[in-house]
Amino acid sequence: MNSIPTNTGIDVSPSAMRKDPVIEIRNLKKSFGAQEVLSDVSLDLYNGENLVVVGKSGTGKSVLIKCIVGLLRADGGDVTVFHEKINGLNRREFGVMRQKIGFLFQSGALYDSMTVKQNLEFPLRRIRKNLSEQEIKEKVNDALENVGLSDALNKMPSQLSGGMRKRISLARTLVVDPMIMLYDEPTTGLDPVTSDEISSLINEVQKNIKLLQS
Repeated sequence: MNSIPTNTGIDVSPSAMRKDPVIEIRNLKKSFGAQEVLSDVSLDLYNGENLVVVGKSGTGKSVLIKCIVGLLRADGGDVTVFHEKINGLNRREFGVMRQKIGFLFQSGALYDSMTVKQNLEFPLRRIRKNLSEQEIKEKVNDALENVGLSDALNKMPSQLSGGMRKRISLARTLVVDPMIMLYDEPTTGLDPVTSDEISSLINEVQKNIKLLQS
């Protein structure tokens, strides 16, 4: 297991991860105008655990995830990831943190103007800048093979079914080797067969995540 460079101030060594939560949330609050969505939410997630947040539509599940990855700023409370409070990180430190968290959006969020290959290459070129072109090619091919869509390499998102787009989105998230995976309703809107296939893929993914292993 690789550690984040020590100059980031973030300790993800095996000894540290056994003792402390990798995600710690205390009294998290978030409102949109007069509508309170999250009220005093607290939880701990440890190395090796899987946590499922269940609730009706509009109860704040997506908001919670977005607060964890910093896409939304909480109104109160603390979110700590890898022993660092999200709100206390500067821009560079926060960028390093985000590189270690995989986030599968509910909508998939593929870039419509890019091919499947380009969608997967994009995060690699931004995050794994030390990779050669051959290494990028190999990682893209491996990621697509893992989700069973090697033949979709040069297709556009508009040419894919909903289930295929979810699979490509999962491959794009995994291609950068995240330490934590967050899923925002990954099977919503899919037929039962495709939903089961995505769930099976996610189960396999969790076995290979560096920190949060099944």
